[in-house]
Amino acid sequence: MRARFGARVGGYDAVQHSPTERLVTFGLGSRTLWTARAEPLARFMGDMGLLRWWWHGTLGSARSRLDQIVAEGQRYEVEELTRDSVQTESIEASDTLCALAAHLAGADGLLRLDDGEDSSFFVLYDATGSHITIPAPPISAASLTPAAHLSRSLPPPEVAPAASSAPAEPPRELVSPVAVETMSVVQASLPGGFRQALLTVMIDARGEKARLFVHLTAADPSGDLQSLDPSQSLFDAVVAMVSEQRRRGGADLHKLVLRVRPTDRGASVDVTVT
Repeated sequence: MRARFGARVGGYDAVQHSPTERLVTFGLGSRTLWTARAEPLARFMGDMGLLRWWWHGTLGSARSRLDQIVAEGQRYEVEELTRDSVQTESIEASDTLCALAAHLAGADGLLRLDDGEDSSFFVLYDATGSHITIPAPPISAASLTPAAHLSRSLPPPEVAPAASSAPAEPPRELVSPVAVETMSVVQASLPGGFRQALLTVMIDARGEKARLFVHLTAADPSGDLQSLDPSQSLFDAVVAMVSEQRRRGGADLHKLVLRVRPTDRGASVDVTVT
């Protein structure tokens, strides 16, 4: 596991963690090395020398891909993996134990984020999504026309998706126009540059009816978040992408996120859907 992880992120100089999206991105300069799904594994409480597993203090029987860790602990009678908290005494011992747990869970990597005397551990898996690159669109001196409305009702799809269908990423030819329009808006709104932009598309589907909402935010060069007004061209591109995806019989998306990061030749775009 550590060898695979090192091969993916070797030399990284930046880590961006989004707890709400459960994503972590490793970067080197302006390049994105790897975007991974980050699942909380454990937290080390430095003042008590105590490691608490992800299921500490939880009730119910919600299934998790990390349940394999407990199952293996029971199989081989490893108490440290079957109790909800372990007296490890040190961060080094906690790191070793979490590495074992990540290996048993079939993870692609292990991340430790320190917060003073405490530390949080996350198991990493390849993010369910796709990655594309786009050329930089021309910067227009003319002001962009803001979208008249940031939501729209969608007609029912011509082809009903199978009941068991899971949402899938729209193909590159549908995503690229949206990504280009997103970058055009960000470049015009933040002429001084940007670190990354996040386009969020929410689809509220109820039976044959569906309603689409669009929101755009970006981090300026100082890292401050800015809420931007989507242009009419961007909104139309989003509607066209979602409508065509539905026309092709794809399962309805609930949420689609485009994360756009500038590069020397344009931008890298990561797509995730739920």
